[in-house]
Amino acid sequence: MSCRHGCGTKSEESKQLRLHVVSSDSEDEYNTFSNRVSQDLEKDIENVIQPFSGLKVNDGTGITSQASTNSYTWREELSKIDIWYATFGSNMKLSRFLCYIAGGQVEGMRKPCIGSLDKSKPKEIKWESFPHRLFFAREHTATWGPGGVAFLHPESNSDEKAYLCLYRITLEQFNDVLLQENTSSFDLNYPLFDMTDLQSIEERKCVPVEAVKNGWYHNVLYLGKENGIPILTMTCRLSDVDNFKSGKVGMHKPSKEYANTLIRGLVEGKQLSEEEAATYIQEAASRAL
Repeated sequence: MSCRHGCGTKSEESKQLRLHVVSSDSEDEYNTFSNRVSQDLEKDIENVIQPFSGLKVNDGTGITSQASTNSYTWREELSKIDIWYATFGSNMKLSRFLCYIAGGQVEGMRKPCIGSLDKSKPKEIKWESFPHRLFFAREHTATWGPGGVAFLHPESNSDEKAYLCLYRITLEQFNDVLLQENTSSFDLNYPLFDMTDLQSIEERKCVPVEAVKNGWYHNVLYLGKENGIPILTMTCRLSDVDNFKSGKVGMHKPSKEYANTLIRGLVEGKQLSEEEAATYIQEAASRAL
């Protein structure tokens, strides 16, 4: 599987309304939003704008935005489509993944998640292994503090084996998870990953999501199908892998809290023993790309 040059980006839609959201696992150091907006103002915004807003927004002129109507339209459509969201990082632990659905936080996390608009739990949960390299990079996140976080190499390699937990959720929920894994502004009128992307990704293999391009996990990767349903994950782009290899962006071992969350996910999923899971994470964090 290769998507070095074959993945196009979605064209920019006309921006009618923007919302800035601080990510959970991928706080981009290049994003300047946090430097421009105070914590108090962020809290005020969160109090006014509910998660992914189905609310109407008044622009101060007495004119109400139509974003809520358009948002409802795409959400209604994508809520009828199921996908498998495949996770290789902290979301392997069910209680941690459900923070992206219901909101909140679990032990080890330093900040809560907003949650999805549709808070329905996954319809099914499966585990599979894939021929991709697991590795750890970056040096700090708002959620876990100092230490690297997990990435899946976008290219397949028959010599590699990564364990992934598959959650059967709707494409609407996948959009909300994709948003929370990244930091950017986006148009509330439109999904980040729509039906056109879903229909093309099997051939393209990956779809870099333009609206959250400054995030760390904005590359949606196709991993095949399970029972006829597409398996999607989100990771970095190959250009990021090149930066990790060159040392332009650092590779760091995960924090104890973050690593323990991955280990517990693997053990609870009955994929590995605690000792085997610890070795799996340690080896992934120690090997050079």
